[in-house]
Amino acid sequence: MKIKIKIVFVFFSLLMGFNAVAQDPELAKIYMDQADQVYAEAKDAIEIAKDIYVQATEADTMNIRANYMAGKLFLETVNRDYSTKYFERVKKIDSKYRFNIDYLLGRGYQYGLEFEKALFHFDLYKKRLQANKSYRGGDKTSIYEVNDRIEECRNAKEIIGMPSSYTIENVGEDVNSTWPDYAPVLNEDETVMIFTSRRQEDNTNENVDKDNFYFEDIYISKRKGVTWSKAKNIGQNINTPYHDSNLFLSSDGKTLYIYSDEGNGDIYYATENANEEWSKPKPLEGRINSQGFAEQSIWVSEDGEFMMFASNRPGGYGGFDIYGCYKEDGQWKRPFNMGPEINTKQDEDGPYMAKDGLTIYFSSKGHKGFGGFDVFTSKYDTKTEKWGKPENLGYPVNTVDDEVYFHPTSDGERGYLASVREEGLGFTDIYMVKHVGDLGITAKERISKLKKTENEFVTDEELKIKKLIDSVLNISAYQVYFEVNSTDILERHESKLIDMATFLKSHQNLGIQISAFASSDGNPKYNYELSNKRAQSVLKFFKNQGIEEDRLAARGFGVLTGGSEDKSRKAEVKILDLSKFDE
Repeated sequence: MKIKIKIVFVFFSLLMGFNAVAQDPELAKIYMDQADQVYAEAKDAIEIAKDIYVQATEADTMNIRANYMAGKLFLETVNRDYSTKYFERVKKIDSKYRFNIDYLLGRGYQYGLEFEKALFHFDLYKKRLQANKSYRGGDKTSIYEVNDRIEECRNAKEIIGMPSSYTIENVGEDVNSTWPDYAPVLNEDETVMIFTSRRQEDNTNENVDKDNFYFEDIYISKRKGVTWSKAKNIGQNINTPYHDSNLFLSSDGKTLYIYSDEGNGDIYYATENANEEWSKPKPLEGRINSQGFAEQSIWVSEDGEFMMFASNRPGGYGGFDIYGCYKEDGQWKRPFNMGPEINTKQDEDGPYMAKDGLTIYFSSKGHKGFGGFDVFTSKYDTKTEKWGKPENLGYPVNTVDDEVYFHPTSDGERGYLASVREEGLGFTDIYMVKHVGDLGITAKERISKLKKTENEFVTDEELKIKKLIDSVLNISAYQVYFEVNSTDILERHESKLIDMATFLKSHQNLGIQISAFASSDGNPKYNYELSNKRAQSVLKFFKNQGIEEDRLAARGFGVLTGGSEDKSRKAEVKILDLSKFDE
């Protein structure tokens, strides 16, 4: 479908939106005819169709099909938690309109991090399944899928209660587009990013595939300072008129590993010459590519002597497993399975080894996660010669959507991945993940024990420091309050925070722990994100005062219960003795 057609439909949708009148069934019918036409003839314009279905529901809230289609398309695109508004209407109008309506409601609430509501609707749907065991309609969801969703919700309730010490931010519109962008790979110094996109702009093939997205092409962007250049197609030596996607970039940025549909899925590689021209891809040598099975991700060590990849070849633990392979005398040896500590009966993918050679990052559907693929990390124990129990990187890195192909930087302080987020530009966007420290939840001893006695202060300067100590340490935590929906630090808090920063400059063994919260107004997903942004706002304040980032830790914990709404919108700031965490 040409972009001109899209603009026409967007204009129509907006025009009709301005003229909408509440409870106008005839207007709703006009919307429905237009939405059905867009959805049937141009499914790559699914967002446009969704908007028109929403307009139809606003014109006639009792139009059951309009509500169902709006909910369905929200669930299939972005802002999936918005689907619950429309599915709730469907159920209220006619609870039998779709057999699995409670399952759909459960999914919507799951995406919105409202896990208790999700579990409630999944339980209702299980009861409907049990009462209608012979039902075979197309709107039936299997008991196995429901049980998986229930387990995911139970896991998520536990995991999200312990948010990870990471933040995540969109890398921007110079890299991302309104189309799916994913699989970012970078060289070691983070000056080159290569990724896969299904965008229309600069695509090798002007047509769409059978799923109504453009074919995958590989794009490249280069960073100068903190700015990424406008992404461009990497070129026709690598991209073809069909699907082409990248897997891994060597640390020097000169060797690019690529996925090919050949052999049901093989790994190829290309090299860049001094003129920044890429060679034609060729298949990876040795026993890496299997006959009739798929290899779909790869990581190669800096010295080129060890690799990991994912494959669904026979002999694994189930689905895609992660394999390792050593090189000997210039030849790749027989690959070996990384073992049951890493691999499960479900899919594992996207392995990446940290610089220490002992820490692995990977994505999994089988370990304890939110749902779909989550990113996990595991450390190799040289004494037991086994991998440790994988740890979920937690929220906000992982969500109910798929998080795959996490690419950590060499210093372990950042990483890149693709994900569907509410603040994204379109479908899947590329994000930078940043580690913001983990100083522990509580100090082992109250920091006030570090105070000196009055007799030790003899100079005016030391007396000034003594006053700062009294000001800062005679509280268990300083409370920074925020306005509704705001992350801005109020002026009345600045002097106290400056005092704390001044104190830290005189005591290098101390650090700051920031725990931020939100009030209960707003949905849980929004509140977790807001609390994380508040934590980062305070962290940034201390950085601007000259406090080193490795002495700061910030986390958002979502809703703070048990207090008044205005007292729940806050960040608690504690001073910790960093030496206590080295013991």
